[in-house]
Amino acid sequence: MQLRQELANDWVQREQGRNDGPQVEKQIRKYDRIFQTSRAKAERNGCYQSNFIFGRSLVRTPKCLRLNRKIEDSRRQLEHLQAQRSARSGGQSRRKNDLIAALARAGCGSQYQQQTQRRGGGGFMSWFEQDFWDAPPRRGLETSRIEPFATYRTLCVRSCDGFYFPVSFSTLPGSFPQDINKCQTQCAAPAELYVYRNPGEEPEQMVSSDGRNAYSDHQNAWRFRKEYVKGCSCKSIEYDPNEITAANEKAEEENAQTQAKQSGAQFDDKTKPKKTQ
Repeated sequence: MQLRQELANDWVQREQGRNDGPQVEKQIRKYDRIFQTSRAKAERNGCYQSNFIFGRSLVRTPKCLRLNRKIEDSRRQLEHLQAQRSARSGGQSRRKNDLIAALARAGCGSQYQQQTQRRGGGGFMSWFEQDFWDAPPRRGLETSRIEPFATYRTLCVRSCDGFYFPVSFSTLPGSFPQDINKCQTQCAAPAELYVYRNPGEEPEQMVSSDGRNAYSDHQNAWRFRKEYVKGCSCKSIEYDPNEITAANEKAEEENAQTQAKQSGAQFDDKTKPKKTQ
């Protein structure tokens, strides 16, 4: 559990670093532009003179000294930002590999042993696996594959009205079975575990714990926001499947009547004689 928690914390840090990445790249582009333009301006203003022994030297006029300070400052900023980018990506990747290897040695799950074997083979496939596992998560409402080393927020979804409540704030897929058991024991009505990446996604993007079904495709998604389904409750004293069935039949009947009225109104509009001028 301690190693799994460290791996979960590592994932959160990686996601936060991924969010900071665009800002770092923006700063790199900014200082690179300052460096290039300042150096070109120094060349145009004749700030460098050839020296037979020492190559080129700076002409120490006030203008050239100002340009040189700007060039050196932007160069130092670039070196710092590029080192920061390299250290973050390389260090986080090594730490993740070390944690996965430790989980495999401790016998914490076959998924960790399989991943260690994949990474240990070397060659083209190990590079492919590295790129695959480090790829940024997909966004949007589409159903996505469950990543074994990503952290997720788990939610218990009540099947009869789509109501959901949290189970774990941040956990790994290896703990999904425990959360499924918690979900089903805490709710008298039938319930399923749904998950979404945390950080990185919102409840609207949650999918079933096996990653096959999106919550938005659930037949009763967000139904609890629109109506109260009598008998649909997580409290055993209030749960009544017969009342849920009666509520569903009533809702179907009302929908059918509404559709019939809409169809009748459309038919009347088409058959009604048009007024002549």
